[in-house]
Amino acid sequence: MNGDTAYFYGFVASVIAAAMSAFGIFAMASFGDWAKRNSAYSSSFAVGLLTVGVLFHLIPEAASESQLALLWLAVGFAGMVLIGITVQSIFHSGPEGAALTFGYASIIALASHSFLDGAIYAASFQDEIFTGWIATSGLLFHEFPEGVIAYALLAQAGLRRSRAILLAMIASALTTIAGTIISLILLDVSGEIPIPAMLGIAAGALIYVLIVHLGPDAAKTPGRRGYDLAMLGVLSGTIAIVLQQLGGGHH
Repeated sequence: MNGDTAYFYGFVASVIAAAMSAFGIFAMASFGDWAKRNSAYSSSFAVGLLTVGVLFHLIPEAASESQLALLWLAVGFAGMVLIGITVQSIFHSGPEGAALTFGYASIIALASHSFLDGAIYAASFQDEIFTGWIATSGLLFHEFPEGVIAYALLAQAGLRRSRAILLAMIASALTTIAGTIISLILLDVSGEIPIPAMLGIAAGALIYVLIVHLGPDAAKTPGRRGYDLAMLGVLSGTIAIVLQQLGGGHH
């Protein structure tokens, strides 16, 4: 495929992905206080979706492409620990400190994942158009719930609606486009994108969010409702991965 054409379609895919994330954000924001009252349910869905993504997508992909996958995973996890400690130290004096730490640390992890998605959109069209769209269909499938999760995490942290929308847009939508643009520049300069390192770091960061924040919050759901929503998240993540594998994965 012509290089300029590949770049164009990669950019278009990232813009579509960003729009889908934005739709998820505004759909969630429209529920207002309901979203805050039911944030544990959102966390349950996120646990299922992200667990599948980390265990059956990010880690296997990183391991298949680099022997340093576990090292990059550790770097991502350790980085999130340091970010959490830093944010907590800044806001510890206020009663909202723990919630803000949760919100900002989680959104940084999701932003890193969204940036990685953008890199994949850039790389997927380097062969030909049809393969590119098939390969990215699984990623596009999960952009809407990613926007929902991004807003829910920030709303749960107690941020004002306008601020939560803005930060969620940056973390789940604009970072995707930024990831594509920067990756296209790297492709132009060096001919490759450090996807294995990015996969490992994103996996480590999301593991931190799952263990430290989402898991404990999801446990607050009454009865089996939390489990049901977690299974819905697992189903959504599984469908996304199947669609992506049908398209040949990242390659």
